[in-house]
Amino acid sequence: MTLVARRRAAAILVLAATAVPATGGCSPMFPFHRDEPEATPISDEDSRAQVVDAAKELVRAANLDVTYANLQWEWCNDQGEPPFRTKIEIAFVVPPGMTAQEFGATVASTAAAQPGWAPGPPPGNHAAGDIVRKGGVWAVVGPGNYPQRGGIEIFGECRNMNDHRDTAGVEITAEVRGD
Repeated sequence: MTLVARRRAAAILVLAATAVPATGGCSPMFPFHRDEPEATPISDEDSRAQVVDAAKELVRAANLDVTYANLQWEWCNDQGEPPFRTKIEIAFVVPPGMTAQEFGATVASTAAAQPGWAPGPPPGNHAAGDIVRKGGVWAVVGPGNYPQRGGIEIFGECRNMNDHRDTAGVEITAEVRGD
């Protein structure tokens, strides 16, 4: 084998070694299919109720002074296609003498002590902050956007198959407060 032929063979080998793993993500064998059945889709009303009910429970349990609450839809994949889930963002007043971080930890521990709630995200989900969950719904508690404000993000399950790409957010402060 000549030097040119050896170099050509080496180049082809390097190309093949880098091209095969790069296309492996497109294989039907990857990612590995789970033996679990697909989750049953839920309606818009059920998606909304998941997070609104959770928000009301958390606000009531921690006796929060809510300044703002917004409900919105977000997709659960990189394509912006179904499934979608509902999300609520809540802003609340932090009591004098506490930092938003301290009060957030108090809110999360109070929530985790409520019936059906537990500390930490649902299995398979990862997020930073003080997290609590109830079933497939989870909430991240932490500092808000302003001094002396805290925030909660509540995420519903990724089971809504309706297209919400163009659905605008809705202000639901009074509903979450129980007004």
